[in-house]
Amino acid sequence: MQGSGEIRAEGGVQSTDLSTKSSSLQLATTPLNISADTLLANSRAGRALYSGHARLWQGDSIMEADSIELLRETKVLNASGNVRAVFPQSPGQAPAEALAVQQPAPRKAKLWHVAAENLTYSDTDSRAHLEKNVVAQSVDQKMRAPVVELYFTRSVKSASAPGAASVTRPPGGFQQISRAVGTGGVTVEQGTRKATAERGEYSAADGKFVMSGGNPTIFDAAEGTTTGRQLTFFLADDTIIVDSENGSRTLTKHRVEK
Repeated sequence: MQGSGEIRAEGGVQSTDLSTKSSSLQLATTPLNISADTLLANSRAGRALYSGHARLWQGDSIMEADSIELLRETKVLNASGNVRAVFPQSPGQAPAEALAVQQPAPRKAKLWHVAAENLTYSDTDSRAHLEKNVVAQSVDQKMRAPVVELYFTRSVKSASAPGAASVTRPPGGFQQISRAVGTGGVTVEQGTRKATAERGEYSAADGKFVMSGGNPTIFDAAEGTTTGRQLTFFLADDTIIVDSENGSRTLTKHRVEK
């Protein structure tokens, strides 16, 4: 409606935001695309509600939900109902042996697939809050919890060495998961290993989970059960750091790759 700033659209709505200004929500430096059955927006209030098979994609980040709401002033996104999303993960630290050898081969970013009933993402805080039957899964693990907080860091585009192959990652400036924290009763599955605790925190920088609260337990079909006040395990190997009332001890087990 003219004057009120209200916008209504129905039937195969699709919009693209080409803005690269800091006032726009940016999961990546590529255009933001959204499609849905209907759109109800107000340009003056800076609010847009996409309903019915809502889908958003920008760079490697993708989101689908019953509805997706964008709030321009606060740079907040609210997704509700059958939320499914894909986010790239921070590459973390390379192993010491890899740093000593030049590896020009391109490496694709790891992707996380998440599911929840509700998701709120703040571009200002670089943080996503997910609740109700949350599942956050990467190629290495699967985490389940009532509530999960995803923390993002923005990538920095580094210059390529002369003659080096370009890295097949999204452009510099895209948001990537650097940390994930589950609370309210967390279960983490990795191959034949299953960990449970009140709280579970994943760090992409060193590829580890820290399980704490309640009665942290790690069950391994081959190695048995490990418990402690706090359990830290690494996805790259079978090292477990057990923190108990008697101090800390490290269990290192080596699986034979078949």
